[in-house]
Amino acid sequence: MSIYDTTFIVNPQTDDATIDREVQSVSDLITDNGGKIIHEDRFGTRRLAYPIKKLTQGYYTTVIFEGPSRILLVLDRHFKLGEVFMRHLTILYEGDVKAFMEPEKAEAPAEKEPKERSAVAEVTASTDDETVPTETESESRPNKEEPPEVVEEKTDVEASKPTGYEEEEEL
Repeated sequence: MSIYDTTFIVNPQTDDATIDREVQSVSDLITDNGGKIIHEDRFGTRRLAYPIKKLTQGYYTTVIFEGPSRILLVLDRHFKLGEVFMRHLTILYEGDVKAFMEPEKAEAPAEKEPKERSAVAEVTASTDDETVPTETESESRPNKEEPPEVVEEKTDVEASKPTGYEEEEEL
């Protein structure tokens, strides 16, 4: 069985109950035909890039599922016959499915790493409500690792001319 990603746009002028019912019907259609829903994401009402049926907004939903290829024909027929569906697209999913399979690990907060302190601490002295940074010991030392000097060899221009070419004298 392959993993597919289907995205569809529902007419936003329909009521919320109808939108929820149509999204649920797509999920039921997938599971009834031997598929398994991996992830469902409802983006909500978004502005369209161009008008579709004189509408400038649509309700976007994406469903990632695993199932046999025969589901694609059933889904396509369902989208075409449903009047509330404005557009639909089903593709073979090429992303990382493990992120959706193990939501606990993906949603776990990242470990907080301790903030690294800089090697040079800035020492400040307070005078008359002004904070003035002072020079620390490491800033006063010259940098020991300076880049080596580049020495270019100068060549004689006359010596670099190719032989066999002589300048013509003017008559």
